[in-house]
Amino acid sequence: MSNLKNFSISMGDADNDELYTPPILVKPIIKYIPKGKRIWCPFDTENSEFVLMLKEAGFDVAFSHIWNGQDFFQYEPELNYDYIISNPPFSKKLEVLKRLYQLGKPFAVILGLPILNYEEIGNFFFEMNSDVELLMFDKKVSYNGKQASFNTSYFCRGFLPEKIIFEHLENNNTGKFFVGSRMLRKKEKTLFD
Repeated sequence: MSNLKNFSISMGDADNDELYTPPILVKPIIKYIPKGKRIWCPFDTENSEFVLMLKEAGFDVAFSHIWNGQDFFQYEPELNYDYIISNPPFSKKLEVLKRLYQLGKPFAVILGLPILNYEEIGNFFFEMNSDVELLMFDKKVSYNGKQASFNTSYFCRGFLPEKIIFEHLENNNTGKFFVGSRMLRKKEKTLFD
């Protein structure tokens, strides 16, 4: 069994948990991070688009991934960090949100906007005094070049200047506009080498 399959099974849903975030979804969050802040990307490797683009923007970035034995639910980097940014496994969305609130740091994580319809998610945000912030996009962004079936948004806390921000994207990352994550390209290259 491949490492990717092992990871997906260990995190939950084997088909939906390891989606590599394309640059079109990383770029919009960067402008909301104050310069000089240290960021932890807890579901990422050194080749993650988050890690690469945040470093390119001049940020100090710590990253961790279950592939390296760093389970988000048990691990926290030793170095001090200011913000948490990542794309967590979809099947663990409620557990991830609970852990993020427990850590008490400002965060921005990509989740499907339809999770607001899930009773357990709504109840959780209600219990947390509804201090969730949303960075929402005007397009359903693809992770693989094919039409996406739902809108992806950043769910944040202590991160955005307003509770809800709508952001325009030039395209939906499909067809001729598709630009995949460098992590995906590296993974594909490794699989076929």
